[in-house]
Amino acid sequence: MKRTLNLILAAAMSLALFSGCNDKNVSKYIPDNSTVDSTTDSTADGNSSTGSTPIKTTKALDTVVTDYKFDFWSNEFDGYVMTDKYLYFDDLFTADGAGGHVCQDYKIDLQTGEMTSLCNVPQCHHSFKDTDCESFIPLAAIGDKCYALKRTGIFESRTIIDESGNVVFENKFASDFALQRAEQRMDEYDSEGTKYDEDDVKYAINYILADEKNLYIVGYNYIYAYDIETKQNTEPLIIDEDFWCDLLGADMENKRVYFKNDVQEVFMADLANQTVTKVCDGNINNLIAYNGKIYYICFLPHEPDEPWRTQLFEAAPDFTNAKVLIEDCENVFNIKDDKIFYFDQSTDEGEQQKMLHSYDISTGESTDLFDVAEDVMRIVTAPHIDRIFTISLHSEHTGVSYVQNTVLISFKPDGSDVWTNEVKNQEALY
Repeated sequence: MKRTLNLILAAAMSLALFSGCNDKNVSKYIPDNSTVDSTTDSTADGNSSTGSTPIKTTKALDTVVTDYKFDFWSNEFDGYVMTDKYLYFDDLFTADGAGGHVCQDYKIDLQTGEMTSLCNVPQCHHSFKDTDCESFIPLAAIGDKCYALKRTGIFESRTIIDESGNVVFENKFASDFALQRAEQRMDEYDSEGTKYDEDDVKYAINYILADEKNLYIVGYNYIYAYDIETKQNTEPLIIDEDFWCDLLGADMENKRVYFKNDVQEVFMADLANQTVTKVCDGNINNLIAYNGKIYYICFLPHEPDEPWRTQLFEAAPDFTNAKVLIEDCENVFNIKDDKIFYFDQSTDEGEQQKMLHSYDISTGESTDLFDVAEDVMRIVTAPHIDRIFTISLHSEHTGVSYVQNTVLISFKPDGSDVWTNEVKNQEALY
C-alpha cells in the first residue's frame, strides 16, 4: 500500500499555508523587498535559450491572460492552482526557528510578480492541523471563486469552503472501502490520542476538481460531480472496490479523470458516460491531457541496485497508440503551445543545476533553454496565460548547516522574457 490520507492531505494541505510569520523567533522566508529582486532577462535578442542562468534586469511579469474559466489541482504532484490574477503554489521551505523547517504557500501576482504570504500568525507551522492558520489553500478555482478543504485539526476533511470561509459543500457519501480505510485511520488517531470527528474521516475528500459549473469530489476510491448552482450531485463512480486510488491526471474539458491504485493499475473515469475502465498497467505518473491526447511519465522496471529510468509517452485518451517521445526525463513536465517543457533525469546526486528543455511535439526536436537550481519541484502553466513557471530549490551549504532557497523562473514558450527570483531563506536548516 503506497499511500495513506496522511500523505495526500499533507501534500495538498499542510504544504500549502502561505506563510511569512512575523514573530521574532520565526524567520520570514520571503523578504519584504522580494518584489524588488524579481527580475527578467535582457539578452540582446530577448531569448535566453543559451544554457546559462537568466540575466536579471526588471521586476514585472506582465502576463497576458486570455479566456480563463477554471483551474484545479490536476494531479498528485501539482501543488498549484492558477486564476486570472494569481498563481497559488506550495513547497516553499522556511526555517522554523529551531533548526528544522516548515512548508509555506504563496501567491504570485501574474502582472507585477509580487509574492504574498497568506498567513501572519506568529510561530504558525502552517500544517493542515493548525486550525488557526490564516492560509487559504485553493484546490480549485472557478471564475472569481476559489475552493478549499476546511481545516479540522486532523489531515482529513469532508467540508469544502470558499475563499471567505463559507461552507459550500459537505460530503455525505462513503464507499465500503472508504469505511474500511476510515476505521484504520480512526484506530491510528485513537492510539495517538488525537481528537477527531468520525464524519471527517469517513467522508474525507482527497481532491477537488472543477469545470465551469461543477466541483468534482474525489474520495478514497470514488468520484462524483456537485453542481454549485443547483446544489445537486451525480451518483458516485467507484474507481476500484479494493484499493486506494490516487489522482493521476484529469481532462475536464472532455470529462475524463485518470486514477492509479496501490498495485499500479490505471483507470479512466468517463464522467460524461458514468463509466470506469481499466486502461493500463504500469508505474505511471504525472499525466497531462493536451489537444485530445494524453502525455505521461512511465518508470521502467529496474533491478534493486540500478537507478530508475523514465520515458515520456504520448497516447490516445484510452492509452492506445502509445509512443515514446522523450527518454530519461524528470517526473515533472508541462505542455504549452505544442511544446513539452522538461528536465533531464538526475544521474548525479551532487549536481548543482539542471537544464530545462523544450520538445516540439510537431517536429520532435528538443531545444536547450537554461539552467535552473538542482532540486526541481514543478513546471507550471495554464491554457489562459502566456507564461511558464519553474519552481525549484537551491541549497547553500555553510559548514554543518545549509540554507535552502526557492528559485522561481518564468518565461514565454519560446524561451524569451525570462523573469527570475531566488527567494532567500534567512535562517539555516540543519
